[in-house]
Amino acid sequence: MSDGGPVWWEDAVVYEVYPRSFADADGDGVGDLPGLRSRLEYLADLGVDAVWLTPFYPSPLADGGYDVSDYCAVDPRLGAMADFDGLVKDAAAHQIRVIVDLVPNHCSSAHPLFRAALAAAPGRPERARFIFRDGRGPGGELPPNNWESQFGGSAWTRVTEADGQPGQWYLHLYDSSQPDWNWRNPDGARCAGSTLARGCSASRGSRVSSSPRTSARLRRRSRLTARSCSPAGPSLAAPCRPTPRRGSAPDWPPDRHSAFFQQMALPWGPCRR
Repeated sequence: MSDGGPVWWEDAVVYEVYPRSFADADGDGVGDLPGLRSRLEYLADLGVDAVWLTPFYPSPLADGGYDVSDYCAVDPRLGAMADFDGLVKDAAAHQIRVIVDLVPNHCSSAHPLFRAALAAAPGRPERARFIFRDGRGPGGELPPNNWESQFGGSAWTRVTEADGQPGQWYLHLYDSSQPDWNWRNPDGARCAGSTLARGCSASRGSRVSSSPRTSARLRRRSRLTARSCSPAGPSLAAPCRPTPRRGSAPDWPPDRHSAFFQQMALPWGPCRR
């Protein structure tokens, strides 16, 4: 129960769909949105209340589509935006809600804004959309801190500047091909909201790189973005997969338990060894 009474997702049956492997409508060997649309009646017969749609945006597929190169389009291999609109409309006719993965923490290194950041000089606005920092040690040869990537190794990658010399480092909490957005910068925070304007009931977002001081502000900004995109008020959720400090237990907020996702803020910083 939420403070305002029951909400739909607290007892919903949510069916996760990875579009590329679920149903292939055109016979090219890759699942697509029309294929999912053709199976909505089957899902309704199963008693599904919502479909959780994993990323379907254009992507180099370095991380299964979670490396997004364009938040405002559908991967041509999966269909077109008209197919997505039709999917949402048909799902609503079957009383099925649609949840989409926005992936607000990072984009693909192939995203035009990150390419512009690489081409820009340190200190330019293009770089402020991401998290670029100078390195430590002689000549900045060491990463800015000892944060580790979820995929192993350092969470920082050094770039080569326009003059051919080693330069700044950028943060990627996942793969090096997934640079983190800077959510303290308005330009870095507004790229992932377009899908909410197309009738979705909710969005799921990966953890956003932030400190405890900015977490509350980021949640407020996320809610305002959602409301501006959809007056009906789509829900926002974050995955229930925290990474506590070494040797400590996760701090589960008692008022945010749910069967599916939780949005929470855990203190985090450089790894303590």
